[in-house]
Amino acid sequence: MQHIDESGGYGKNTVKKGSVYIRTIGCQMNTRDSEVVKGLLSVEGYEMTDDPKKADVVLFNTCSVRDHAEQRVWSGIGLLSRKKNRPLIGILGCMAQNFKQEIFQRARAVDLVCGPAEIDNIALYLEEALKKQDKVLAVDERRRREEIYHTGFYDKRNHAYIVVSEGCDNYCSYCVVPYVRGRLRHRPAEEIVREAQAAVDAGITSITLLGQNVSAYLTEDRVCGFPALLEKVAKVKGLKSLSFITSHPKDTKKELFEAMRDIPVVRKYLHMPAQSGSDRVLAMMNRGYTAKIYRELVDLYRSIVYNGELSSDFIVGFPTESEEDFRATHELVKGVRFDSAFIFKYSARPHTKAAELPDDVPQGTKKRRHAELLELQKSISQSLKHAKTA
Repeated sequence: MQHIDESGGYGKNTVKKGSVYIRTIGCQMNTRDSEVVKGLLSVEGYEMTDDPKKADVVLFNTCSVRDHAEQRVWSGIGLLSRKKNRPLIGILGCMAQNFKQEIFQRARAVDLVCGPAEIDNIALYLEEALKKQDKVLAVDERRRREEIYHTGFYDKRNHAYIVVSEGCDNYCSYCVVPYVRGRLRHRPAEEIVREAQAAVDAGITSITLLGQNVSAYLTEDRVCGFPALLEKVAKVKGLKSLSFITSHPKDTKKELFEAMRDIPVVRKYLHMPAQSGSDRVLAMMNRGYTAKIYRELVDLYRSIVYNGELSSDFIVGFPTESEEDFRATHELVKGVRFDSAFIFKYSARPHTKAAELPDDVPQGTKKRRHAELLELQKSISQSLKHAKTA
């Protein structure tokens, strides 16, 4: 871990207030949010620890994208609540926003619930929870203060995640993100560059730009889109590697591929989730493209970015998914030959449109399809890796 002294209005508090352990569950966006929380608490005098047994406070930074992620949190809370001298327990992130007051009813040991938009006040809420017996609930929906991204705290010494946008406007029918992280909000380009410069000045040479959909990035004056943002960040002297995730196919254009080709420090890697190879299922998912359009986009990417890597996400067992639908997904994976792919079994998420549909694909079928697609991708990944090293 390292703490960069970046001027952002935060003064280091030398009075020690206790030790904090943060368990991060979910994607890189959650990883960066945990770093932000660590930075905010560190400057207020809290000590970060990697050992939950030594912590006075345990915070779960949570994910609600899949049921399995939530079950890990409930299980972790249960283990802590049985300790004789249990620490203060807090729930941050998507589960906090999704379940709100219900968390206190389901897990009486929880003392603090703080949603994604409220983490800029985490030190205040934690102090309140430590001082009194009442539960603390903070789940308002608003825009975070920009300053929280300038505490300069990163877990890795040579890599930094930098958020370029928050929330999402896509409303894919299976996805809870817009309901727990709000509508799409873009950070100012100059602030992103300032954060990148501070990281590089501190010795970090590798940066990953983060967003639920970075391809949709656009400044308020509509002048700077994502390819232009890549150019601005790439100009930071001393930066050796620049990558980004995630790109939604419907917003990913030729200009991005050209920027990847032309900017030397940009890693030739694209994560572009397909989710399904069935046009019928893609329409039900509200993805905004067909399998044919996705394949054409892949062909364009590979024609522009020489030896560019490609990864994807897939969901099997979406409501009403037939064997024919699954075979279409299988054929897409087989035909595109991704370098890697994350494959998930569908689970209904509260508030989403898909949750209104019957979850009618049997668990046994989901497991079989998951295993079959996983095995296919494993074979492809090994084959591509072997070809590159041969």
